[in-house]
Amino acid sequence: MPIAMCATLDTPHAAGTDLVFSVSLALAWKKLEQRFGALRFAPQPALADALSRTVVDEAVSPAWCVADAGFGAEGILERLRSELLSRFSAADVRYLPRGLAPDALLAYGYLRRDLRFPVVFAVREGVFDARPVRAFGIVDNNHPHNAARAAQVIVHEHRSERDFVIELCTDAADEDRLLIAQVPPRERLGETVRDVLDRLGRLPPEYRSLRRGEEVAIPRIELETEASFPELLGRPLCTGELAGRVFHEARQRVRFTLDEGGASVTAEAAILSFGMPEPRRSFVVCQPFLVMLIRRSAFVPYLALWVETPAWMQPPARTAGAGPALGGLYR
Repeated sequence: MPIAMCATLDTPHAAGTDLVFSVSLALAWKKLEQRFGALRFAPQPALADALSRTVVDEAVSPAWCVADAGFGAEGILERLRSELLSRFSAADVRYLPRGLAPDALLAYGYLRRDLRFPVVFAVREGVFDARPVRAFGIVDNNHPHNAARAAQVIVHEHRSERDFVIELCTDAADEDRLLIAQVPPRERLGETVRDVLDRLGRLPPEYRSLRRGEEVAIPRIELETEASFPELLGRPLCTGELAGRVFHEARQRVRFTLDEGGASVTAEAAILSFGMPEPRRSFVVCQPFLVMLIRRSAFVPYLALWVETPAWMQPPARTAGAGPALGGLYR
């Protein structure tokens, strides 16, 4: 199935395409802007402006992520490795290079969050788009955990069986919300997100709890995807000390699971410039030159030849069918 990795929420919906957004690329981008100011390219890609507009400070807690930007000579790679090890001992890190040249620039973002349901939901069968799938939720039976499971579900709005917004309470419910919204999509992912957020708390408190006999079925999800962003690559930067540089890599990956036990997300992004491009050098001798042989310990050569004319040079190699070249009899 088609899947699109979204660097920002400005991504439009497309029929039959899953959309995945994470703030990890924006985290890396913001670290670049904090260090160097607004990033300008020639020409300016729309994605750069969209990343600059993305708000990340309120989206994540510093305890959930590691992000930084800097040059190899500043120890950026060692600094990131140390912080990841101390903060996330089992971090699944794939985008940190093994080494970094002194003038190479790296911007990096890593996000890890695990949300657990205090009471595990029931495993059940579900249907999505007329296809049977594995799901979790609440089954209308006399299971002793059903009351506790139902207490983990908040109904924010229910317009119909095909249009509703619910919240699943996790062990981090005082800080995080896990929302499930079966709603018609708007034009862009960000518009759909805003629409769902506007619908929270619509119902009076007495209607926000599940009633006896009401069922919940949510498909299990196990997703892992990655993408690069060519819009940001190969365009000369025009910002301060970055002027003339280009980004050679800009990529992001996301791993997400949702099941009866809870939700888990790992997201990682890296933006890399290998350094200022070195001018291509040429060593083609095509005009007068000096040939010299000299002992390493001497200051006078034992041979010095200044070549001013082609008199002592050999003609080009003869081609097939040509007669003998000049001097051929002397070889």
